[in-house]
Amino acid sequence: MGTDSTANVEAASNVHSFKVHCRMCTELMKLVDRVSEILPEIEAARPGSPEGREALCNLNNGKMKAELLLQYCRESSKLYLALTGDRIISRCHRVRTLLEHSLRKIKYMVPVTLARKISQMADDLRVAKFILDSSDEEAWKALRQLLKLGASPPDVLEKSEIATLKIAALRLNISSPKEMLYEKRSIRKLLDDVGHGDPPKKKILTYLLYILKKHGELILQEIRENQADSSNSNGHGEIEVNVKHGNNASHADMILNRAIPPEEFKCPISMRLMYDPVVIASGVTYEKVWIEKWFEEGHNTCPHTKMKLTDFSMIPNVDLKNVIDKWCIKFGVTIPDPTVEPECPEVWENSIASFGSSMNDIRLPIDFSNISLGGLDNSYYPDSLRLNGGNELAIKSGQSKDHDLQRFQSDSYAEEADLEFPSTINELSWESKCKIIKDMKVVINKKGVGPALSETVMDHLALFLKDACDQQDSEAQKNGAELFLSLVRRSRSNRLIVPEKVLTTLASLLNSVVTYEVLAILEALSGHRKCGSNFVTSGVLASIAKYLDSEVGDLQEFAIKTFYNLSSNSDICSDIVSLGCIPKLVPLLNYENLSGKCIFILKNLCHTEDARISIVETNGCISSIAQCLWLGSLEDQEHAVTILLSLCSQRFEYCELVMEEGVIPPLSSITMKGSEKGKAGATELLRLLRDFQDNEQQEPCVSEPPYSYEPPCNSEQGKPSKKSGFLGMNISIFSKRGLLKKK
Repeated sequence: MGTDSTANVEAASNVHSFKVHCRMCTELMKLVDRVSEILPEIEAARPGSPEGREALCNLNNGKMKAELLLQYCRESSKLYLALTGDRIISRCHRVRTLLEHSLRKIKYMVPVTLARKISQMADDLRVAKFILDSSDEEAWKALRQLLKLGASPPDVLEKSEIATLKIAALRLNISSPKEMLYEKRSIRKLLDDVGHGDPPKKKILTYLLYILKKHGELILQEIRENQADSSNSNGHGEIEVNVKHGNNASHADMILNRAIPPEEFKCPISMRLMYDPVVIASGVTYEKVWIEKWFEEGHNTCPHTKMKLTDFSMIPNVDLKNVIDKWCIKFGVTIPDPTVEPECPEVWENSIASFGSSMNDIRLPIDFSNISLGGLDNSYYPDSLRLNGGNELAIKSGQSKDHDLQRFQSDSYAEEADLEFPSTINELSWESKCKIIKDMKVVINKKGVGPALSETVMDHLALFLKDACDQQDSEAQKNGAELFLSLVRRSRSNRLIVPEKVLTTLASLLNSVVTYEVLAILEALSGHRKCGSNFVTSGVLASIAKYLDSEVGDLQEFAIKTFYNLSSNSDICSDIVSLGCIPKLVPLLNYENLSGKCIFILKNLCHTEDARISIVETNGCISSIAQCLWLGSLEDQEHAVTILLSLCSQRFEYCELVMEEGVIPPLSSITMKGSEKGKAGATELLRLLRDFQDNEQQEPCVSEPPYSYEPPCNSEQGKPSKKSGFLGMNISIFSKRGLLKKK
């Protein structure tokens, strides 16, 4: 018995032992492993109430059901597993729900430290997704289409059987005599287990075994021939696979000739073929949406190597993406976009049920009238695995509101506050709300953990802040604003959308006791790329613009950082210009700690005509931008060049205004010592200014005295003279109407 137990544990730990539905089974296996790890602690805590004992019983029952389902997916027929994929999804959802509800009941009956673990696990269960692998889905569609064929001529039916079996064999890796033999044995075992208890299922299994015996050898021969042809055609080509920033052409050729998706193509988190692979700082490649989710949850390590990260940037792995695409094209595999929600189990169940009636007239060697796929209840398990009774225990609803209120008001909630944001907070008294908000803030500040930021959480916090302001409760306003700020700063989500009503509420608090915190919140929210338009429509942008010329340095800096973030959104640049922000930014260009962000904002805005007009019409703006050519960092110089180039490339008259600021010497210096973009921009700007001078020379003009220019530097070193060479030209460069001439 000990040997059997050990074998089961080893099988359970092997992800690749699943015959089909690896994606779903891997997800479920991870959840079951986590439940198994924490179950001894829960049992040691001894939740002694009747509800606690029932929840613990349900938890064990759900764990057992999950383990039986996983074992079934290791032992059953690949073809039958693929054909009943919708039922596997449904069973996974039912097991997940049973485990989640049981854990949520138990967490109120155990010590706080254990409750925190249970709550996190319950949250992970709630968001777990169970969807078909793309290869399994294609096999399912092909088999379903065959069973829907109805009355057909024998030759048409035979061609359909061969085509369907070939697709299924490739997608399910039944591509060798050994695999074919295992599949036949698996079907026979299922037939023995079914007996006479489920006639429809028996008919399907009998038909699957029939087509395997009839066409199996032919299918294997065709697969071998295709692989040989592919090997010959690709033998002379070189394909680079960049998995860990390494190239291995022979390994790539071998990979592209295999019908089974290589492990390198799968995300280490989801174990699915990668749709958009990206490399993180640890050098490991992940599916973008999954590694983003990992970081959004607050993790700062690489999931695979456990290395602590300080850089959370993601670089597209273009080489690996290209190889995956080639493999998919070769074997006809389609990778679904993981950002698009899959069909829900109800849709799959309806789609299966919808073709049941069309099976009545199918012309097969076996009578398949009145066929249906049937349910995946205990009958699909081997006799040794069946549960007694086969009925799931009833799941009672969550704790009552009175119990929640009592828990929220207890002293221990300060330790539990990081578990989740209470959805019933709006139904509590004002004192209870204030205590919950304060306790959650304390936990986040002490332990750095808290609820994930969502639209619902933001709605609750905004409403709380508004009520606190109406009641003139300064302490509640402070606690609410500080909690809001902590949650925003902890969120790494790139998909966060802030509701317009939340921004409107925050804008109404800008002249309150939490002005500092609200501006900090708005600055943090502005960094989320999908929030820009709501900043405009809510009116909060105009409120923030007032603080650009604030005498309070911190408030002014928050406003500048907010516009720094928002200016990257080209859709709202015109709105920023219309608020009169450019004249307010000009004086700030002279402050060392602010000039970099201000010049960046002007660079982003200057692609609009209104912004260019405002820059020209604002007194001292072009002069301040020109000073950045002398005194700014390489990045600031690059931005300044971009602004001046945008002006001069649009209107010739702007060239004269730029020339009057004595920009030629610093531009010449940038062409030699600037950044790559700075060099290219400075060279192009010098060309435009030369063309302007050539154009001016062709027009009759009255001679004017040289324009006196004082360069923007404090020392004599590096100070340009009035007469200086420019690109090999010994000419005057500081006159209002320059005398630039080609040699």
